[in-house]
Order: sequence, then structure tokens, then C-alpha cells
Amino acid sequence: MEALARLRSSLHTSLFRNTFFLLATSALGNVLGFFFWLVVARSYPAGDVGFGATLWGVILFLSGIATLGMTYGIIRFLPAEQDKARLINAAFLVSAVAAVALSLIFFAGADLWSPALGFVRADPALAATFLLSVVGLAVGAILDTTFVASRRADYGAIRATIFGLLRLPIPVFAAGILGILGILLSWTVALGVSLALAGFVLLPRFVSRYRLTVAFDGIRGKGIVGYSLWNHAAAIVAAIPLSLLPLMVLNASEPRGGPEATAYFFVAAAAAGVLYVVPGAFTTSLFVEGSHPGASYTRDVRHTVGFSLPLLALGILVVVVFGRWLLGIFGAAYSAASYETLVLLALTSPLILVNSVFTTHLRVAKRVRPLVGIVAVSSGLTLLLAYGLLPVWGIVGAAAAFGLGQALAAPLFLIEWTRNGSRGETVGARA
Repeated sequence: MEALARLRSSLHTSLFRNTFFLLATSALGNVLGFFFWLVVARSYPAGDVGFGATLWGVILFLSGIATLGMTYGIIRFLPAEQDKARLINAAFLVSAVAAVALSLIFFAGADLWSPALGFVRADPALAATFLLSVVGLAVGAILDTTFVASRRADYGAIRATIFGLLRLPIPVFAAGILGILGILLSWTVALGVSLALAGFVLLPRFVSRYRLTVAFDGIRGKGIVGYSLWNHAAAIVAAIPLSLLPLMVLNASEPRGGPEATAYFFVAAAAAGVLYVVPGAFTTSLFVEGSHPGASYTRDVRHTVGFSLPLLALGILVVVVFGRWLLGIFGAAYSAASYETLVLLALTSPLILVNSVFTTHLRVAKRVRPLVGIVAVSSGLTLLLAYGLLPVWGIVGAAAAFGLGQALAAPLFLIEWTRNGSRGETVGARA
């Protein structure tokens, strides 16, 4: 009974509240995203759907870069900041300016890196909608992170729900009238409405006297810019393996590589990615707790590991037992070709959890330069191993390379933690 009481008490902490809403937001976003593209596919020609999906990918990519890592800076610096409104507004402005600049660079070089998308630049309405979407998603990432950093991830879930629901009917009404512009407008309008409601209704609920202003001085002299950029670099480098492995599979000679093998690897990686959401959500909440003064960081680390591992074990069991059936939804060929790859990627999830906890420790302690070095070594080894294993084991070799890269990172993190564990600035130091 005492253990059950402790469990119930743990589940009512802000760590679990934030984690729950982060997981819920991710799940809901995937479901609503699926229905959105289903509606688009039923309302538009296949060519417009292809262009729309490509533009969405480009917009996500540009908006992600445009945050300049301020999402990490907000989590680490906002909890202890006295003038929260000035810091938030400065982060909004930095990301918006970067989003506009990146969009203009994309337009200027469209003929070089994506000639097929040159029509966007030539159409003022499409170009304006594209630019507003990049700005909106970048600002939205800062806003959602502000909610998370303030232990109110539920507000981020509300904004994501508004966005996901509002964009569903717009393509239906715009089909046959606006063409591909109707697809872009659907997420641009939904973004604008969700940001306005969240920024002017939800944000003032916990940021007293919040008022939107245009000024950079909220981040001057605080060290947040350098901290954010180093974290941004680490995140980009860490994402390289899963971003480039499909390309390496595509370029490998058949039958180990090629287009079909790429499809099989992509589906396995996407399925395993569902498991990776668990350590991502828990360690994001851990990062928040570690950044709040007086937080019980050591206890939260134990809770993060103690509750994540059983969820990952359950997920691995589901993959092993039902993986072939789940892959069979995509077709019999996927069930036969992707199962071993999926199992290997699923088995890597505990390593991702361990590395994410170490990463969080370095971020809380503001020691992000070693973080960049460790993930660079891990990512480089992953690509090197994949280059050697792909011709021998095919996509299974690519999955093994990813797992081995994560396995190498863990002892490197441990060495860094052992040598410098007491160094740095840890806010949530209370045991």
C-alpha cells in the first residue's frame, strides 16, 4: 500500500504532468496530421498533394532551423528569469527574423536546390503564404516551449489541437478554387488562429502583465544566445544519422540498397520512432524540472528512468510479438523485409533513453560544448559503420550501425559526467 501511495504521488508531480501532455500532443498531432493528408488526398489531384507534402517538409525544415535553438534557451533560462515577458518576446523576434531570412534565401536559390518548387517564388500569394507558415511554425515552437518550460504543456496541447482541427475543413472548401494555395492556406490560417488564441489568451495566464513587444534586449548579456546555438548544433548533428541513413540505403547497390530497400527502412524507422517519443518526452520534462530553482532533480532523474524503462520494455515486446503483423499493414513485402530492422531499432530505445538523460544533465549544467563533441563522434561512427555494413547486411546493417553509434555515445557521456559531474550550473540541485 505504501508503494502504491508513492506511485500515485509520483504521478501527480509536474514532471509527469508535463510528460503526459507532451506524449498526448505528439500522439494527437500524428492522428490529426494523418486525417489532414487523407482529406487533402481525397480533395486534390495527386500532383498537388505531392507538391503540398514537399512544401510542408521544406517549411518544417526551415522553421526548425529558424528557432536557432531558442527552444533550449527558453527551457533553461525562463524559469529563473525575473522579466519573463521580455525574454519570451525577444525569443519570438529572433526566431521570426531568422524565419523571414531563411525563407528569402530559399526563394533566391530555389532554381539551384529545388527547381520544381520555383513556381512558389513566382506566385506572390503562394510566396507570402509560404513565408507566413515558416514564421508561424518557428514562433509556435517558441510559444509551445514556453508552455513546457512553465510546466503548462497542457496549453501547448490545446494550441496543437486547435491547429490540427482548424486545418481539416479548409482544403475541402478551397479545392477546385485555389489549387495548391488551398493546401498552404489551410495550415497558415490554422497556425494564425492557434497562435493568436494561445499567445493572447493562454500565455497571460502565467506570465503576468504580458504584452507583445518588439525588442531584442530581453536576451542581451544573459548567455542565452550562445547556449541556444550550441544546443541547436548538437540537435542537428544528433539528427544526422536517421536523416542520412535512408539516403545511404538508396545509394547502395541492389539488392542490399535501392528504392525498395529505402522504403522498407523508412517504414521500420518510422515505427521505431513511436518508441523514441517516450524518452524524448520524459527527458524534456526532466530538463524543465532541472531548470527550475529548488526542483528535486535527482528524484526526477530516478522517476524518468524508472517509468520510461517499463514503457520501452512493453513497446519492445509489442514489436517482437506483433511487429510482423503491424508491418503487414503496409504490405506483405514490408513484413518480410523490415521486421529485423524494426526489432533492432526498437532495442536501441533504452540506449536513447540513457543518452537523453546524460544530454539533459549537460544542458542543465550549461555544459553544451562537450555535448556537441560526443554526438558528433556518435553520428560519425554511425555513418561510417553503415557504409561498411550496408553492402553486407542491407538495411539490418544500417539499423545495427545506428544502435552501435548510440552504444558508443553512452560511455562517452559517462566519462564526461564522471570527470566533470560536479561542474557547471545546476539549478535543480535539491535531492
